[in-house]
Amino acid sequence: MTRLPGLRPNELDDDQRRLYDAIAGGDRAKDASFPLTDDDGALIGPFNPLLYSPTVGDAVQRLGGALRFNCGLGAAVREMAILAVATHHHCEFERWAHERIALRVGLSMGQVAALRDGSRPDFDSDEFNAAYDLIVATLSGITPDGHMYDAAVQQLGTEGIFELVAVVGYYAMLAQMMTVFKIGVPEDPAATPTG
Repeated sequence: MTRLPGLRPNELDDDQRRLYDAIAGGDRAKDASFPLTDDDGALIGPFNPLLYSPTVGDAVQRLGGALRFNCGLGAAVREMAILAVATHHHCEFERWAHERIALRVGLSMGQVAALRDGSRPDFDSDEFNAAYDLIVATLSGITPDGHMYDAAVQQLGTEGIFELVAVVGYYAMLAQMMTVFKIGVPEDPAATPTG
């Protein structure tokens, strides 16, 4: 049971309503990879907690939108990172929300299953291997050695490394928030991600 009641649209003050509208009516809604609200209109997943501090919540959701919809990092690499974070932090919501997206953007069932199990997926791509090594090092708090960093620069570029580390950090923050507030997958079986 979540520790934060779901705030319904009619319960929101002006700042909360602006944030709600930005989340429920922005790129996430257009993407439609998973439902953003429950049957009462309350935001689900990490989005409801953001309403409890609209100023910080808006900054958080804007960063998430930038990472998800407006950066140059490839979608499959991004989703690989999100699923690795979900496994590392035991975050069921992130896994639930992003496994279907990962499949849609090109990861295989076997790769998604390996990420779920915390094992190295079988990649036939130097880009994915370099990205995976950097993700694991980042999640482990290890500074990449010269070889790992150089391989990542060669495959992703400096901008890509920055974006990848930002994705790992952002989704780790969301996972930690959902752990503290005991936020899991929606109880409504109809709220299954579409992909």
